[in-house]
Amino acid sequence: MGISRTRKAIYAAATIMVGAASLGTVPASATVPATAPAPSLGPTAIIDGVPYVGAELRKQYDYDYIGCKNPDGTTPNGYTAEWLRDGVTLPPDRQGEVLKLLPADFGHRISLRVHPSTPAEANCPDATRVSPDTAPIKASSRAMGWTGRGNFEPLGRMQDGRLMLYPRTYTYVPGSCEGPCPKYEGSWDEPRQVGQGWDAMGFVFSPGDFDGDGFNDLLATDAGGGLFLYPGNGEGGWLERRYVGQGWDIFDAIEGPGDFNGDGTNDVLARDAAGDLYLYPGDGEGGWLPRSKVGQGWQVMDKIITGGDMNGDGPVEVFARDWNGHLSIYRADGRGGWNSSAVISSGWGTFQDIAGLGSFAHQKYNDLFAVNATGDLVTYSTGASTAVLWGPFGPVGIGWNVFRELL
Repeated sequence: MGISRTRKAIYAAATIMVGAASLGTVPASATVPATAPAPSLGPTAIIDGVPYVGAELRKQYDYDYIGCKNPDGTTPNGYTAEWLRDGVTLPPDRQGEVLKLLPADFGHRISLRVHPSTPAEANCPDATRVSPDTAPIKASSRAMGWTGRGNFEPLGRMQDGRLMLYPRTYTYVPGSCEGPCPKYEGSWDEPRQVGQGWDAMGFVFSPGDFDGDGFNDLLATDAGGGLFLYPGNGEGGWLERRYVGQGWDIFDAIEGPGDFNGDGTNDVLARDAAGDLYLYPGDGEGGWLPRSKVGQGWQVMDKIITGGDMNGDGPVEVFARDWNGHLSIYRADGRGGWNSSAVISSGWGTFQDIAGLGSFAHQKYNDLFAVNATGDLVTYSTGASTAVLWGPFGPVGIGWNVFRELL
């Protein structure tokens, strides 16, 4: 079990440039890339989805090949879509409307080739369109959930030590893309208990997939400072735990940001009592690469929140709430350091808990989730920009103050 070092080497890792987080950094201006004009024979093939193992990719548009007509004036009868990996057509059993990303796709790039089902005739030169490649596929992130469906699925630890899983089912709504696209309808599945006795553990958090088997995992510390990996089985349960570290009792905050340094595998951030922040890069096989210091002065924060890649641009974002209730965002540069930071707003001290659990709308933009004073679960979203948080939206659940924390 685990990603081999040969496979991991496929991922084009950037040179690590470690920098310290600065509370006074001036935020970079938020810019939205301009949309390129569509080709004359129809839209360029576009993939919807996120480049993580466990995610689902699908074509974003219905392709009618505008301007492409047969000699009798009719348009070709539909189209054929092919999924490619590194430019090579994937096997027939992986073709279809949806492509589920597998551990074998780690480090590779996916594209979509769309062409008419009817051969091009007069007035219709080659109308084949190929999408841009995705970024190299990363290890499964926390946003992919616990049941192997690539879904937002909250996991909560109760005061009595029980773990409760709230799965969701999302159904794709086909049709034209007007407004946010594609569209999904989501519904809560029946919640279920997936663990007990977790009140004996100190910090409990998810790094995403830490051992390379394609399923999301938990990490937890015990009273002696030992760190344990609880591998997920992809069905909402756990495999036998493994001991993966000692001496973690020197930290007063430990979180899983996802892929912080851009090598495709998931990492851990830990803060000591002096306020120094350290990066512990995962090796993709359930172990560690050498740590580095990536910040200081973080003792002014009472909570660190890891949201993953909030705006779909690749690097992750980290949020932090100070003791006065101000929420700040720290944008990673995808190379092991920071890009920029900014204070977003005040008033966040009223929330019992704040967590990054994925996308409630089942899209590429992750949300923040917060439990307010009355126990309502509400959402905040950045969309394509991380300059502001929009919300609160919801509530999307009630009675969530029964949890010690959301994971």
